[in-house]
Amino acid sequence: MKICDETVRAAVDSGLSSVRMDAAQKQAILAQCRPTVAVAPPARRLGPMRRALALAAAFALVLCLGGGVLAAAPELQQKLAVLGEETLQMLQPINQVSEDEGIRMEVLAAMSDGQVAAVYIGLQDTTGQGRIGPDADLYTPQVTSTMFTSGETVDYDETTGTAILRLTANASQQLAGKKITVGSTSITSGLSFNDPVDLGYTMEEVRSLTGNIPVQYDQEINVWGASGPGMECYTKLLDEGKIPVLSGWEEPISLPGVDWATVNAAGVVDGQLHIQVNNLGGMGRVNRLSFSLWDASGERVPCTELELDLGEEHKMGTFQSYNDLVEYVLIPPEGCDMSELSVRMETMTYDWLIDGNWSTTFRLEEASESLVIPCNKDMKPWTLSEVQLSPISITAFGTGEMTAESEAADLQVFLTDGTEVSCSSASVSTGDGTIVYRSIFDQVIDLESVAKVTLNGEELPLP
Repeated sequence: MKICDETVRAAVDSGLSSVRMDAAQKQAILAQCRPTVAVAPPARRLGPMRRALALAAAFALVLCLGGGVLAAAPELQQKLAVLGEETLQMLQPINQVSEDEGIRMEVLAAMSDGQVAAVYIGLQDTTGQGRIGPDADLYTPQVTSTMFTSGETVDYDETTGTAILRLTANASQQLAGKKITVGSTSITSGLSFNDPVDLGYTMEEVRSLTGNIPVQYDQEINVWGASGPGMECYTKLLDEGKIPVLSGWEEPISLPGVDWATVNAAGVVDGQLHIQVNNLGGMGRVNRLSFSLWDASGERVPCTELELDLGEEHKMGTFQSYNDLVEYVLIPPEGCDMSELSVRMETMTYDWLIDGNWSTTFRLEEASESLVIPCNKDMKPWTLSEVQLSPISITAFGTGEMTAESEAADLQVFLTDGTEVSCSSASVSTGDGTIVYRSIFDQVIDLESVAKVTLNGEELPLP
C-alpha cells in the first residue's frame, strides 16, 4: 500500500510517519496541519508521530548563551560550512564520536529552543566499502525523552564519503540545559523507489488459480492502514471485524527480484484482491512493497487499499518496527472487469542496512532566544492563546478541544528577503485541555531576519 500518491518516503519526510488513532483524531490533526504535511496510515513506520501526554507551556524570551561559540572551532566550521555563517554563529559545538561496525558517527553541533533540538551529525564509512551515501539516514534515531524524531541529509562530501545529517527532536519536556543521549541502532543508505513490476497475472487469473481459498474473520487486527476512495467504509468494517484475511498456504511462493519476502497466500474474496506477504527479516525489516492494479491501457486503477498487520511486531529502536506477516487488499471500483486488471508490485529498497550501536551523551546549552506573540484567537472551539517563534520552530499554544470542524492553524514565517521558511515536520499534541501545534523548520533562522508571521493569512504583530 502506498502511503501517498508519490512515495512512502515523501510522506515520512513530510514528517510523518505511523499514527495509531481513530478516524476522528486523524481528521482533527489533518484539520490543523499545512497541506504539505500528511498524516500517514498506522501501518507504516517511516515517519512516526506520537501524541504527547505532557504539554509545553509558553516561556519568555531567553538569550542564547552559546551564540558565536562555533566560530572558534575552525574544523567544525569547515564541516558545517554548507549551513552558512549566520547559522554557525548560533550553534553549540559538540564534537563527540561513536564508532561501531566500521561506521563513524560524529555529533558535530546542536541547538535547542526548549522542547525542540536540532543536532548535526556526520556519518562516515571507515572501511572504504562506500556504505554511507548521499541519502544515508539514522533509521532508528534515538534522542532522550523525545516523542518525535526525524532526520535529513543536508550535505555530502564525495571525497571523504561523509554525510552530514540534521536530526530534529520534538520532546514532551524541556531539553535545553539538560544532558541528552543521541544515537541509533540501525543506519540505512542507498534508498530506491523501484518501478512497478508486472507479476504476469490478472486479477481474474488469480481468482481462477486460487479458487475458494479459506478465509478467517476472527483474526484480531491491531495495526492497519487504509487509503483510497472507499477508505472510510472499510475502516468501519475493519473496526467491526468484517474484513476477511487469508489462511496461509503450506508452501509460500517467491516474488521476482525479492529475496527478503515471500507470498504466503493470495486470492480474490468478494471482488477484493488479497495478497499475504511474509517478511523474512534481514533487509525485509526496512524494505517495503505494495501492490497495484493497472487497466488494459496501462493506467493505474484508483483502488481502495488496505494493509493489515497480522503477525508479530518486531521493534527497531524507539519508533520503528516491522511486522513479519502483512496482508495487502486491493478493492477496485465497481464495474471493473477483473480479466483486464493486471497485478503489479512496487518496492522501496535500501542497498545497505547496518546494525550496531552508536551513542553519545552531552549537555545542551540553555534555550535559544524566542519571540512570544500573544494571540487569543478563537479557533472554534479551541482558543489559540499565543505563538512562540524560535530559530528552529514555530509553536502555537492553546486551550480547549480540537475537533475535525476546528479552524485550521496555518502558521507561516517570512524572512526579510521575501522567502517563506519551509517546514518538513509538524505535530499536534492534546491533553488536559491544552493544545500544542508545532512545526519544525527545514533550516535554522536568524530571528532578526524575520519580516512577518501570519496565522491563516492574517499578519501577527511581532514583539
